[in-house]
Amino acid sequence: MGNLKYRFAREEDVDLYYTWANDKVVRENSYNQEEIKYENHVKWFNNKLKSNDCRFYLFLNNNNEAVGQVRIDKNENEVVIGISTDKNHRGKGYASEMLNIATDNYLNTYPDRQIVAYIKLKNEVSYKSFIKANFVECGLLEFANEKSYKLSKKL
Repeated sequence: MGNLKYRFAREEDVDLYYTWANDKVVRENSYNQEEIKYENHVKWFNNKLKSNDCRFYLFLNNNNEAVGQVRIDKNENEVVIGISTDKNHRGKGYASEMLNIATDNYLNTYPDRQIVAYIKLKNEVSYKSFIKANFVECGLLEFANEKSYKLSKKL
């Protein structure tokens, strides 16, 4: 690996993120499986871009193609991470690399924080990517009415 670079998302990325968010596989693995309306996405996306508590990492390969994104979002209780890979770039090992790059950047900026991930039990591909990216399993739980893994990573 080692061939990915990132930049932070910008307003002009709204349509790309919309396409990723409504991808069939992404919706199936999300806790909210309903299709996202464009107007709602634009409002949500722009609010997240302005938030000091959210970081959108957009990853590019050596050909400058967008291969996926990682979002790290701090709420009142915890710092939660999410990831999606472009459908044309799945199965290439990008997910664990994206997770490592994003979490290293985030945790070096906020060394006292811990990042958590919630992954549906049936989403083994995602689970394996997080484990490969040095996340530690904290156990199984019910999250949004779904049996899920809770994983975490800290410095």
